[in-house]
Amino acid sequence: MAVKLYDTDAYLNEFEATVTGCFITAEGTFELTLDKTAFFPNEGGQSCDKGTINGMEVLNVEYKENEIFHVVKFFIPEGTTVEGKIDFAHRFSNMQMHTGEHIFSGLVHSEFGFNNVGFHLSDNSATMDYDGKLSEDDVKGLEILTNRMIWAAKNVRVFFPSEEELSGLDYRSKSGIKGDVRLVEIEDVDLCACCAPHVKNTSEVGLFKIASVETYKGGTRLNYLAGERAYNDYLRLSELESELSRSLNAKKGNISESVGKLKHSISELEYSNIALKRMKVSAVCDSATTPFVFLESDYVDIMRFALGELKSKFNGLCAVFAGNDESGYRYLIEYDGKDLVDLAEKLKATFEIKGGGRSGSLQGNIIGSKDSINAFLETQIGA
Repeated sequence: MAVKLYDTDAYLNEFEATVTGCFITAEGTFELTLDKTAFFPNEGGQSCDKGTINGMEVLNVEYKENEIFHVVKFFIPEGTTVEGKIDFAHRFSNMQMHTGEHIFSGLVHSEFGFNNVGFHLSDNSATMDYDGKLSEDDVKGLEILTNRMIWAAKNVRVFFPSEEELSGLDYRSKSGIKGDVRLVEIEDVDLCACCAPHVKNTSEVGLFKIASVETYKGGTRLNYLAGERAYNDYLRLSELESELSRSLNAKKGNISESVGKLKHSISELEYSNIALKRMKVSAVCDSATTPFVFLESDYVDIMRFALGELKSKFNGLCAVFAGNDESGYRYLIEYDGKDLVDLAEKLKATFEIKGGGRSGSLQGNIIGSKDSINAFLETQIGA
């Protein structure tokens, strides 16, 4: 088993080690074992470190069978001395994220008594699961407290207590921990068993932000950002706000007000558009020589109005279609006081139909040309 250099020095980013094994995989890559390593593997819900060994990219780092395997592209003989380099920017980002989670989870436990029952940290997302329900107000309050603890520059200590020391400590822990227990202590905030690298002082986390809150398995799941990731997200949102302010010709602080005015203007335009459509449809129906009319695709929203206009002029079968010959038509067909079951069957036998209806009313979608539909309906008048 390799000595885990990251256990005692999370800031170590270069090291020398000796190859203790190199095994080919089914994919044609090689799993490298070392006598010691600074590479943190996929473990404890956190994705592995990135970096190189002898200049060769480390594709993955796995912990299995009580050993750490470094996945590389080429074979390196056993006994070779190699130089490992950690992508420290990636490592430090994970350290910020994981330490931020400890602070927040410690506060959740002390303030509400809930346990962290799930944790996931990858390059693209980070989630925390708790066995109790937290309201949005609860989460906002915890977020404020978390940032205050970050800015208070609390010390972070990693240590391996003896069995006697451990028995007298009250610490958070997930089930399934075996062997020596590694504790991460955040001054005045949290004491938790954990295998991952952390920062030395909470001030290095910088910033903590909850991105979303959802109910999950009877408890709460939170998506969050910390450190550089939180700052990058702030930059993204700030740039978006700038783009919106330019588009709306509004000051940054007045975007909400401008959006409200825009929504009001859109509502007025939609109302005016519907009024204009109704005027056009009334004219079309008024000049219609048959009790069925064909409208353009964007008139679907006033088909019911058009049908009413037709029924005020014609007795018997009335029909409205909106669409075109290429993609088909939406239809409404009514005949007050008459069962249209037979008509529905004839339509299905003649055209490609999706729809249904009740006794005197049919609606749905029909594939066919305007001329063919017109010709069919002509045969049904008075039938």
